[in-house]
Amino acid sequence: MNNMQIAFSILLIFVYLVGFGLVLVTLPGTWVIFLSTALYAFFFPFDQGQTHALWVLGILLGLALLGELIEFMVGTFGSKSVKVSNGAIVVAFIGGIAGALLGATFFLVGALIGVLLGSFLGALVYEWVVTKDFREGFVVACAVLATRVVAITLKGSIALGMGVYATFKLF
Repeated sequence: MNNMQIAFSILLIFVYLVGFGLVLVTLPGTWVIFLSTALYAFFFPFDQGQTHALWVLGILLGLALLGELIEFMVGTFGSKSVKVSNGAIVVAFIGGIAGALLGATFFLVGALIGVLLGSFLGALVYEWVVTKDFREGFVVACAVLATRVVAITLKGSIALGMGVYATFKLF
């Protein structure tokens, strides 16, 4: 392993951490991990040439797709029993992005709290305005919050696993 490969490996580990952080604020961090590893594989071998790049990239691609599937399934079916409206989901998504941007001034924790709070408040306000019932809005907002927490936790675990796996394959 030459000095340039070591330098790029260290940079890639930093990119993996950024990818994990992006997942926590509901951005496509698993794809950042996959694409950065694919770029690395174009120039350098894994495991000193012991592991073929297609195996590593295939596993990472599978994990990234699994993360997307899990996030979709949790978001779609997680609050089905509460009958969350499409409007509440859209406004919760927008609220989550706004919360992440506003919370980003407080580093990673602020962005994560911002996503959760923004999603909750977006769903609450939307349902409250549409149904004119605060209680119904609160129930829907809690369901949206619960599904966001579960989706972030599961996809974050996958992103962390991707980063750890790929890091071991670098050296």
